[in-house]
Amino acid sequence: MAELLTNPRELLAARLRQMLWIELQLSEDVLPQLREQAHAPDLQWAFERHILETEGHVEAVREVLRDLEAPADPEESPAFEGLVAEHEQLVKQVFEDGHLLSDLAHAQAALATEHLEMAGYQSLASLAETLGEETIGIRLRELMEQEELALEQVERATAKLLAEKVESERL
Repeated sequence: MAELLTNPRELLAARLRQMLWIELQLSEDVLPQLREQAHAPDLQWAFERHILETEGHVEAVREVLRDLEAPADPEESPAFEGLVAEHEQLVKQVFEDGHLLSDLAHAQAALATEHLEMAGYQSLASLAETLGEETIGIRLRELMEQEELALEQVERATAKLLAEKVESERL
């Protein structure tokens, strides 16, 4: 069982350790798997690009924890584990016809994860700023903005997939 939290700074550090765990899971396992499973080049590219960004996020969160003089041992995120389990269940239900549905399922999982990350960084930035940690708040908002860009890339790849499907059905 994790240590009891006794003040807001400890809460901030604990949530940052969860974000660190999420970023590690994404960079080392989840995104490489999604990249390999994706069929559409645009979606593969979005996953590849996000792997590189996520590796940077790992280092950024570690730096923030160092700045707080807090331990940087990653802590599991039940919310992220739930998203991974949901994706695995959904993929098992997909009937494979030309890979479109599986690519869309992978994109949906990526979008849900981006929203989780954005919400996490938003709330942590607000908490840090409230605690007088302006520099940390700014850094966390920068990470949130990078997650927003990743979300947009996956949304564009998804829209392109669907547009190509609609166009092929017209022909």
